[in-house]
Amino acid sequence: MNDEPQTPKDVWALIERADELVKYASNRDTKAAYEQARATLERAATAARTVPGAGALEEQAARRLEDLKRLEEATG
Repeated sequence: MNDEPQTPKDVWALIERADELVKYASNRDTKAAYEQARATLERAATAARTVPGAGALEEQAARRLEDLKRLEEATG
């Protein structure tokens, strides 16, 4: 079974999952949630480079990675 993203919809689902991890980070171990979100966004960015039609989603993932970095710096 292949769990790698195959379509732009799959890539977008990873980005949405990362958003959810960040959104609810305060309800659990914040550091762990941010690490999971980062890994998920990195996976989405990598997939966006290879999944046909998902190129624009690489920019979305990169933007969210930048946002996550700023959030982590702000919360220490």
